[in-house]
Amino acid sequence: MLATSLTVGDIEVSALLDGVRVLRTSLADSFPDVPHDALVASSARFPELVGEAGRWRLHVRAWLIRHPGGVMLVDTGVGRTGAPGPGWFGAQGRLLDALAETGTRPDSIDTVVLTHVHDDHLGGTVVFADGVAVPAFPNANHLVQRADREWQAALARDEEEDRVIESLLLRPIERAGLLTLLDGDHPLGDGVEVRLAPGHTPGHQIVRLSSGGAQAIIAADTFNHPIQLPHPEWRSATDAIPDQAAATRRSVLAEALSGPGTMLALTHFPRPFGRVEIGHDGLATWLPG
Repeated sequence: MLATSLTVGDIEVSALLDGVRVLRTSLADSFPDVPHDALVASSARFPELVGEAGRWRLHVRAWLIRHPGGVMLVDTGVGRTGAPGPGWFGAQGRLLDALAETGTRPDSIDTVVLTHVHDDHLGGTVVFADGVAVPAFPNANHLVQRADREWQAALARDEEEDRVIESLLLRPIERAGLLTLLDGDHPLGDGVEVRLAPGHTPGHQIVRLSSGGAQAIIAADTFNHPIQLPHPEWRSATDAIPDQAAATRRSVLAEALSGPGTMLALTHFPRPFGRVEIGHDGLATWLPG
């Protein structure tokens, strides 16, 4: 089963499992600030995140949102053959299979929110026909923060990996007139709001849902591992601006704790949905479910 659903008032959110693979990178290298003893304890609590030799078992998800005004997709996974992501991930993304499981056609999606420009989040923005990249969601307006688009363009001038991401994953949707650049928070109506949450990348953004007294936050890569909830100061190795990423983690954590029952949806956690509460030790803890 590739899709798991949650209702937030009148909004339905489906977590779409794009894939799970053990990376070449160890958890220790991926979260370099975490003391060894803390990482060992966390690995015992979350064995689904640990592969052989202490490597990171990475879960990748996208999110389908059905709200009164339309159908939205948040992120697009690693992509299929032709995209750069399957090379390092070790498999093609299964996003299109997961969408089919929910009965959703790609051409029925009207909005795609790309939380940031890492290729495990925008790899499925295109499909390849005879080696040519074309938009996978041809009727969707794709939303990216301007700060991320400019940052990625600057990286592409110096790094081959980023040149490939730009040429294969971003330019095709730009040429098709399907890319809109945002500058900060952006309400989409029907209880759906895009919020700037920088640090992991300069324009990292999240999606807040509110309907019928219920709330949920699709927090993307704000937190990459449950161990960052009690210790938001512990960075991910891929955080572009670590101090800002830590401040964003604290802000999102405070928002989740301020609204009892607020659900968090995290791209790389072993379970797609959960809540946060303060434990007896005064630290935040993750409650899947």
